[in-house]
Amino acid sequence: MASTKPRGSGRAGSRKATQVRRRRASPVPEKRRFGPVEVFYAKAIAIEREAAARYREFAHQMAGYGNARTAELFLRLARFESEHAERLLEKTAGMKLPSIEQMRRGLIEGNCSEVATYEFLYRRVLPHHALLMALAAERRAKAYFERARKASADPEIRKLSAAFAREEAEHIAWIEEALAAEPQTVHRFDDLAD
Repeated sequence: MASTKPRGSGRAGSRKATQVRRRRASPVPEKRRFGPVEVFYAKAIAIEREAAARYREFAHQMAGYGNARTAELFLRLARFESEHAERLLEKTAGMKLPSIEQMRRGLIEGNCSEVATYEFLYRRVLPHHALLMALAAERRAKAYFERARKASADPEIRKLSAAFAREEAEHIAWIEEALAAEPQTVHRFDDLAD
């Protein structure tokens, strides 16, 4: 004869239901959620730090080619990007931010960095190509800050984003000027081997 009791309504079924309720009720550490202000600052700091590091690497590479003018431009850009990061850090003193290092890794992995991270090219990148990569990266940074300015309701972020977008536009002009002066040399990569 078939039972009229619903499945799981016996003693074993009620024990399972109690265990499920207990598991749901147990305290689970909630993932910290950050607002748009915190995310903006963390991402902007990550962008600026990554750019400064890449520009220092490019400066070193250009110095190795004996191209002092382009090396100096990259050092100047690295200084400005480092200053941007410091200004952002000062603004966020005491603020709880998402992991800047995780943001930085995400930029690199997602190829969204202000400066392209073509690791395999660093040893062989030529001045003209390094300037082209920097130009594209500065344009991405300017676009990011312009989007942040338009999207944010926070007046401080709007003001800071506008200032950074203007500075990125200045960097773009410097790079375009350097590109106009830098011949597009063509080398066989075999000639550049250590």
